[in-house]
Amino acid sequence: MRDYRECVVAVVIGDDGLILAGERGDRRGTWQLPQGGVDDGETPREALFRELLEEVGTGDVEIISHLDEKISYDFPEHMTAPIASKFKGQIQTWFLVKLNPGAVPSIEKSDHEFADLSWRTADDLLAGVVDWKRDAYKKGFKGFSLT
Repeated sequence: MRDYRECVVAVVIGDDGLILAGERGDRRGTWQLPQGGVDDGETPREALFRELLEEVGTGDVEIISHLDEKISYDFPEHMTAPIASKFKGQIQTWFLVKLNPGAVPSIEKSDHEFADLSWRTADDLLAGVVDWKRDAYKKGFKGFSLT
């Protein structure tokens, strides 16, 4: 039986309460938080900084908090991406972070998984995420008292 992939999620919050989201390059119009797998031998904290650097062009953040309880979701049955053949879904460690002074997200410095970056409200982000991740996002946002 397939297992869950260990992942991290970064909720990058601005001073104005808006959350940094990325528009998926392979699914225009779909927005999500920076996230990614924890590599072998890597801690969730190390994966957080690496994923932020890869996906939003900077890992220059301060960790405000993290959720003790991991949040999981299943991939939909119809999903054909290679990851869905290896894993049942993802189980995530959620981090709440803020950019350090002078740090700036940059698509140009990223690995271009995202086509665009935008600061959004939690409700707007919930409306733009794929439906099979929505419950996980609701739990994560509630855990950080963002909704």
